[in-house]
Amino acid sequence: MRSIVRFWLVVFSFLHVATPAALHAAENDNEVAVTRLTIVGEQLKESLDRLQRSAGSISPARSVIVGQMQRFYDSLEYRIAWTNRKAIARLIEVIRQSADDGLNPSDYHLEEIRAAYDNPPTSPALQVRADLLMTDGLFTLLSHMRAGKVVPKSLDSNWNLPLSGPAKNSDAMLKSAVMDAKFPEMIASLRPSTQDYRLLRQGLVEYRKIAAAGGWKPVPSGPRVGDVGQIDERMPLIRKRLFVTGDLAENSLNASTLSAPAVADSVVARQAFVYTPELYEAVKAFQRRHGLEVDGIIGTETAGAMAVPVEEWIDQIRINLERYRWYSSSLGSTYVMVNIPSFSVEFVRDGSIRWKSRVIVGKPNLQTPVFKAEIQSVIFNPRWVIPSGILAKEALPAIKKNINYLSRHQLTVVNNQGKPVDPSSVNWSAYQGRGFPYRLVQASGDNGALGRIKFNMPNRFTVYMHDTPTKSLFERSYRAFSHGCVRVQNPNELGVLVFNDPVKWDMNRIEEMIDTGKTRTINLPERIPVYFMYQTAFPDGDNIDFRYDVYDRDPDLQKALDSTRERAIVEEALRPVMSSVVTKP
Repeated sequence: MRSIVRFWLVVFSFLHVATPAALHAAENDNEVAVTRLTIVGEQLKESLDRLQRSAGSISPARSVIVGQMQRFYDSLEYRIAWTNRKAIARLIEVIRQSADDGLNPSDYHLEEIRAAYDNPPTSPALQVRADLLMTDGLFTLLSHMRAGKVVPKSLDSNWNLPLSGPAKNSDAMLKSAVMDAKFPEMIASLRPSTQDYRLLRQGLVEYRKIAAAGGWKPVPSGPRVGDVGQIDERMPLIRKRLFVTGDLAENSLNASTLSAPAVADSVVARQAFVYTPELYEAVKAFQRRHGLEVDGIIGTETAGAMAVPVEEWIDQIRINLERYRWYSSSLGSTYVMVNIPSFSVEFVRDGSIRWKSRVIVGKPNLQTPVFKAEIQSVIFNPRWVIPSGILAKEALPAIKKNINYLSRHQLTVVNNQGKPVDPSSVNWSAYQGRGFPYRLVQASGDNGALGRIKFNMPNRFTVYMHDTPTKSLFERSYRAFSHGCVRVQNPNELGVLVFNDPVKWDMNRIEEMIDTGKTRTINLPERIPVYFMYQTAFPDGDNIDFRYDVYDRDPDLQKALDSTRERAIVEEALRPVMSSVVTKP
């Protein structure tokens, strides 16, 4: 009994002495914690406000990202989000991997996030900055993966394809991605899922491996080589160059052909310096991949393409991965795709390429625009009404010099009612293009500018696809010769495909319609989307093909893709400032 009494006396005495101090300490700890949360919350709000003010000077996409960030932190009651070190480590990894998509990891604050991971900040101001940079890095990467970093309309005012926007439930998805560290999966879901993107991305990885291994030595200029059996001292270098990019098979190599002999005796020279049949085929494969004349001749163009350093091809792949991000999500299962730099067109139905053909596109000074339209009808034996641009720049000046221009080009002058007008009654010198009250119409036929078939797709550029009487131009590797419209090598085959009715509209029916000589417009049962795109690098099976930048568009896109302006503005806006909240003494 005494021991029990003594126990409670000790307990009561301890409580009498210790409880006030412990409670006071707890109160202080709580006050510090509450104050710290208040400081963090206020600094988050202040930083987000500065970020919002700066967003308007960047782009609409940046405003969307900042809006997402504001709603994200509001849902957290303005608390620190990145408290899980494993989640931060995963974030660092996915940012680093963005390089495989041709993006710059530095755009997503990689170095500063990595520094915060290695040495976690302790002050509220630095914690807020690190947290916001992590969130901004992730949200920005997700935006770039979904629709690209560069806004296409900022480089080309003609762009008319909608960019992929955030999902309706994007706020909840973003919060879940951060809080549950599911952002790798979310990034993978936003990455373009097309095979072309996947293969080009894989190609970027391979070309970077080539660069890391030292790339290749440039092939110097030299005499023209085109005959199998010809001797040239550059052959060992050319073999190595073609082997690195897979144009020359590994089983075609041996030690004696990979290096120049120390003594140029005839036996060794035949082995090391000879232009062999295997090398001839490898050169043709290289030419095919680069859109050159496929003739096996190592001339100025081919040697020049071989001399381009691997770093330039890497940049060209990065540029074209960005282009794919702009429009891949817009493609349906059935469409026509014109690739301007490759002078080619393909028809895709149900996700599979059903047909390919060569095309002729606009000259560099009369460019085929990059845009989307819809083929609504097919016109057989179309007449050509000279567009206003060609009328002002070419036709009227030529007619003023010699009125026989009209008869040479089989042109008829008609008034607004479509009635023929005697050319001699027109005061040609009074017109410069605008205000010309007549139309110049070319009759249909084999010699007509539009050939025998036209694919009608109403658009503000007055650009369409059509047949042509100048078939010989399709044999050239460079085919930028038109005024902007796209001439198709095998238009009748495309006609069969767009009608998609093998019973009523087979090749025989198409040819019958043409043979009547009558101008007929037939509406399609369903409109077919047609994309006029610009890809200077693209996959072809396991290979990566490159094309000449015919309209010189790549440099501007690369400059925008590599710009650090947006990142610099964001990081400046998130620079730590003194909080308006004062800690209680």
